[in-house]
Amino acid sequence: MPDITNIPKLADLFGVSADVLLGLQPMEQKTDWRKFDGVDYWNTNRELFKVWKTLYWNEDYFAFLVKKVWKLDYPVELLEFGCGFGYLGMKFMQLLPEGSSYTGIELDEKELSEARQIFAQTPYSHTFLKQDIYEYEPGKKYDIVVALYLMSYIRHPEQMIKKMKASLKPGGIIILIDSNMEVEQAGYFSGLEKEENGKRRPDFTEVWESEVCHKERDYRMGTKLPYLLKKAGFQDVQARISDKVIVYDPTNKVKKDENDIFRYVYEHEDSFREGAGYQRTLEYVDYYKRTKEYFDSEDPFAVKTSGLYFVYAKL
Repeated sequence: MPDITNIPKLADLFGVSADVLLGLQPMEQKTDWRKFDGVDYWNTNRELFKVWKTLYWNEDYFAFLVKKVWKLDYPVELLEFGCGFGYLGMKFMQLLPEGSSYTGIELDEKELSEARQIFAQTPYSHTFLKQDIYEYEPGKKYDIVVALYLMSYIRHPEQMIKKMKASLKPGGIIILIDSNMEVEQAGYFSGLEKEENGKRRPDFTEVWESEVCHKERDYRMGTKLPYLLKKAGFQDVQARISDKVIVYDPTNKVKKDENDIFRYVYEHEDSFREGAGYQRTLEYVDYYKRTKEYFDSEDPFAVKTSGLYFVYAKL
């Protein structure tokens, strides 16, 4: 029998109500379905995810990877799992040699419609498959299989990697791009800390660990991917991390677009913080309130790393 003062902490830790913890209400049976498996969640946050990708993307670094690291100087057939509106596919096709082709798998018809419109205005060979990636059965083999910001949200990443592996030609390359939020947190600083006499940003690790515990997003996936690829039997597993560092400085008018994107993403970041528990939720609300007030001040400034990993291996 725990001390009564520990009951809220225990309920918060296990993600249940105090009544469930004490046996006064039955615990809901967990299913294998998560909010990320349906299109509603992605449609609700559609605009946020678009600008999120743009903020963290580094054009020159990606070009360096394609040309100097992966050495893709020959026509390839490219397959993307969870392609969305084709953002990553377009980035690849702009750099790949003539004769390359792109295929994207996506369940959301709204995303696919936008992707088709974008690619229709280009000379790139492309195909879009409207299908749930969990139900996709590999048939045709591809030279390269890719995914961007997908593995963090996957129910069973090991099983998805097996599907990707089965979609590759012998000697093909898998390229998985994902983040580590701990890296982002460690690489964040704003002038708000100076204003508050060195008081640092709250440590959100406990909340992210709670998400992993309850089969939601895996906040460290970028760093885990090399292990998962090695475990799946891939060879020559390697990883790079983007050299993108976002400097938020509204006084720099040349970077107005990036400044606007940074602020938009950061002020909507709390929309991801679900199931944080009462005390943590209060911390989040208070922190984002103070951050917004700071961004509205005369001379705000912030620095943030992207924490974006590029993990790749050969079959």
